[in-house]
Amino acid sequence: MQNRRYALRIAYDGAAFRGFQRQPGLPTVQGALEDALAQTGLRARLDMAARTDAGVHALAQVVTFTARSRLAPAELRAALNARTPPGLLCLDAVEVAPSFHARASAVSRTYVYLVGLPPPEPLRPYAWSLPDPRSFPEARGPLDVAAMRAALSQAVGEHDFAGFARPGEQTAKLAVDPEATVRTLLRAEVHEAGFGPLYAIVLEGQGFLRAMVRHLVGTAVAVGVGAARPDVVGELLRARERYRGVRAPGWGLTLARVTYPAEIF
Repeated sequence: MQNRRYALRIAYDGAAFRGFQRQPGLPTVQGALEDALAQTGLRARLDMAARTDAGVHALAQVVTFTARSRLAPAELRAALNARTPPGLLCLDAVEVAPSFHARASAVSRTYVYLVGLPPPEPLRPYAWSLPDPRSFPEARGPLDVAAMRAALSQAVGEHDFAGFARPGEQTAKLAVDPEATVRTLLRAEVHEAGFGPLYAIVLEGQGFLRAMVRHLVGTAVAVGVGAARPDVVGELLRARERYRGVRAPGWGLTLARVTYPAEIF
C-alpha cells in the first residue's frame, strides 16, 4: 500500500448533525465520515473547505485526507456511501496532489440562504420562515428586495467584518492580529427563488468568519421587513463593535460551492 491524497465532495442535510466538526458524544459530519473511513480500514483526519455549524446544510462541501490505501477513488466513494448514516452522501472522490488542501487551496466559498413568507411546505426545513415570533413577528408582506440588495452591496469588497463576527471570536482574533477579521466578499445577491414568496441570498467570499454569513443575512432580512435602514451594513462595518442584530437560523443556510484554481471533480 502507498500513501494517497484524496479529495471528497460531499452533501449533507444539516438537520441530522450537530455541525461539521467532531464533538465527543454528538453526531457530526466529520465524526460520521471518519468512522466510515475507519470501517474501510483507513484511519485519517479530515481537512474541510469550510466549517458549518449545527443545522447548516451542504451541497458541495470538500474534504481532503491522506491515508495508506489501495482503493481507487470510485471504490472509496462506494465504500463510504455504504457506511455513512442517512443524510450524508459522498458525491465524488478523486486522487489529488500531496499539496492540495481542501481549505488552503480554495479560492472562494459560496453560500445560499433561503428565506420566505412563508416558504413552500417542502422547503420549510431548509428555509427561514417568516413571520418569525423570535425575531420578526410582524413580518407579513413581501420582502423589500431592492433595499436588501442596497444593504448587502455595502459589504462587497475587502472590509473588516469584526462587527459581523461571532461574539467572543471578535475579541479573541483581534487580540492576536488586528487584521484577523478582514475578509473579502466577492458578491452578495438577492434573488426571487421562483417558489412562491421565497428568496435566495447568495454570498460568495474568499473566506468567512464564524457566524458572519448568518449575521449578514439577519441584517439583510431586517432591512427587507423594514426593521432597519439599508445603510445599517455600512454602519456596522465602520463601527467594528460586537454584533447585536438578528442571527439567521442555521437551517436556512447551505454551503453550495467551493471553488479552486482548477476544477478537481
